[in-house]
Amino acid sequence: MKPRRRSFRPSTPPQPTSELVDPLFRWLKLDEPARAFRALRAFSRAAGPRIRAVARGERLRGATLYVRVATSAWSHELHALKAQLIDKLRRTAGGECVEELRFNVGPLDEVPDWDAPLAPAAAPPPSRKPAAPPPEPIEELRRAVEQIADPELRAELSLLCAKLPRSRP
Repeated sequence: MKPRRRSFRPSTPPQPTSELVDPLFRWLKLDEPARAFRALRAFSRAAGPRIRAVARGERLRGATLYVRVATSAWSHELHALKAQLIDKLRRTAGGECVEELRFNVGPLDEVPDWDAPLAPAAAPPPSRKPAAPPPEPIEELRRAVEQIADPELRAELSLLCAKLPRSRP
């Protein structure tokens, strides 16, 4: 009797994630948004902390990266440094596709900061045990009722106080 031959799937060597993700993104038609996000992140890395404080990548259209700048003075400064920025950006992972930079003046808080640390996930609220109600100050209430000048009102409030549950020990 011959032993059964098991069929195994041929082993394949490990592949870089990019070789697996990029075709999936193309299939899902997410390759252009992914390319844009990589370019925005690359600008944040290439710009450095000084420029990153006043400028953020806004969007990628074709090979042009639009950059939001806080003031017109910084827009002029970055325009003078454009060739150096593009060179550094093209040497940064994700920025290889950028050939042109355009600067727009506007508020930075509308554009995501790609190097800001992510906010920690909100912790679930601590489980609360039902709080014991505070002790009822019935004696204080009775003393306050006794000081009321109007006899009719004092009598009605005394009846209400009598209906209150006794204070707990």
